[in-house]
Amino acid sequence: MAIGAALSGLSLFRGSDRQTREAAKLMAPILQAELERSPLPADHKKVVLDLLKTNAPTFEDISEGSYIAARIAKNIRDGVAATAKDPARQNPSVLNTFEAVLAAALAPIVAPSDQQSADTATLLQRLDASGGAQRMRDEGITERAILRLATRIVQDATDLGAAWTAIEDAVAIAIRVQQEGHAPSNHRDFVDEVFARTAQLAAEGNYAQALDAIHAAREEGKARDARLLARAVDMATLAGDAEATATLLTEQVMRDAPKGVFDALRALQDEWYVKGRDRGVTFEATVAIHLAQISLEHAGTPDTRGAAWNDLGIALAILGGRDSDTARLEQAVAAYENALLEFTRDRATLDWAITQNNLGNALRSLGERESDTMRLEQAVKAYENALFERTRDRVPLDWAMTQNNLGNALWSLGERESDTARLEQAVTAFESALLEHTRDRLPLDWAMTQNNLGRALQTLGNRESNTVRLEQAVTANENALLEYTRDRVPLDWAMTQNNLGNVLRSLGERESDTARLEQAVTAYENALLEWTRDRVPLNWAFTNGNLGAVEIAFFDITGNATHLDRAKDYVANAHEVFVEAGASRYIEMADVLLAKIDARRT
Repeated sequence: MAIGAALSGLSLFRGSDRQTREAAKLMAPILQAELERSPLPADHKKVVLDLLKTNAPTFEDISEGSYIAARIAKNIRDGVAATAKDPARQNPSVLNTFEAVLAAALAPIVAPSDQQSADTATLLQRLDASGGAQRMRDEGITERAILRLATRIVQDATDLGAAWTAIEDAVAIAIRVQQEGHAPSNHRDFVDEVFARTAQLAAEGNYAQALDAIHAAREEGKARDARLLARAVDMATLAGDAEATATLLTEQVMRDAPKGVFDALRALQDEWYVKGRDRGVTFEATVAIHLAQISLEHAGTPDTRGAAWNDLGIALAILGGRDSDTARLEQAVAAYENALLEFTRDRATLDWAITQNNLGNALRSLGERESDTMRLEQAVKAYENALFERTRDRVPLDWAMTQNNLGNALWSLGERESDTARLEQAVTAFESALLEHTRDRLPLDWAMTQNNLGRALQTLGNRESNTVRLEQAVTANENALLEYTRDRVPLDWAMTQNNLGNVLRSLGERESDTARLEQAVTAYENALLEWTRDRVPLNWAFTNGNLGAVEIAFFDITGNATHLDRAKDYVANAHEVFVEAGASRYIEMADVLLAKIDARRT
């Protein structure tokens, strides 16, 4: 039987778009090879070939199978077994071969080609396992719509945990849209018609078009209908349109609280900010930014303007800390500076101090990415300003938080200066913070400050060639890990593992001790379990750079050039991310490591 000739014309997917044709070209030779390898007799192979022709996987089959080749093939095989009337098509050997051949051919087609695709596939699998995907299908929502929603959410979330939280919310909205769009009505009024029309669009994943349809309907004279406004919020949310969502939410606020718009907007903005901060969903944090900007338009006094500017700065700083570029951090600094024009020290003492602390945080984040120390100097000044009013007697926990922040800025400066004065000041600031950040009272704040103290002690130990300081740094990091567990705070656990690796590397270099270096590698590898490139690219790059440095240390002790090869790979990975982020200081640090590697080869 000329299997190759038959397969060459086989439409492997039902459809004629370019992507489908490319997939068919990839699958055909695999199908041919699998069929030819099968021990089935020729007449049975012909039945398998006929099954492949008449039961080619659709987009819906692939999506419903959560992009898992074996699951897709089994689902199609089960469908054939349930409906086939020809005994030859019910033959178990034929069905088994059909399933195996189809799974083999699908595997390279549905395999994720990048991390984002892999995360989307994982999210779809989890959605399917939870029953969420089936609930959507039961309401008439198509596989294409489910995929679009999952893809958009993965792009928007910092990690899969955040994506799962976001898609759970989106599934609830999407199902409600369908149920309300198809609910029976006694009078089938204008709004019911709009609901039905937009539900149909949403079922296909055309959320932006559905939102446009609602806008058009509202312009026809029904703009005051609260149900249409609520539906518009749903569609903007499903579409991931943060600006439209904020605008529509504001309209709801003005409808519900016309005499208290500013306070209601601030409360709403804070709700979205907290979600964006804690859940790691960019869409939610961006809605908070837009709501803060809208709040400014409704602020009529120095206090309300100062509060709105401060809210805007905080929301911008959250996203700016996640972004690889500095635009949002620059905007956050500008927002805080505007807030300080309203919150003067004489008139609004504690608000002034809060804003100074927030300004210091944004300046420090910027300064840590730049070679110039100007931003860090400005951050230290802002924290010192805050401490004029945030005293230990007056607000002990705020005082401790600002001491911790000051310590971080001083440490960043001390790293770049030749003397140890700034580093000693940083240790003092962290030890001050620990007077109020006790383990019993605030375990996570205690762990954070222990981690920061360990980092400062390590830098001092390196600068002074002081092993005692380094051992103290190990103790501080190990203390931090008592509360910073992977299950509880995975990213903070990773940060502390990275810092512990740095101290162990320093001890290994100083003592020419490969056991310490091995411990450092373990700590760095632990950090990379949570600090992934897609999730936190700069942190991933830092740890790769650190692994490069520890490989250089191994070479210096053992003389084994394999360590230099590994070092170059690690540092090249880090350098690539630093260039993408435009982080000039870190690029320089990577260049120094690469130069050290090259120097050791000569």
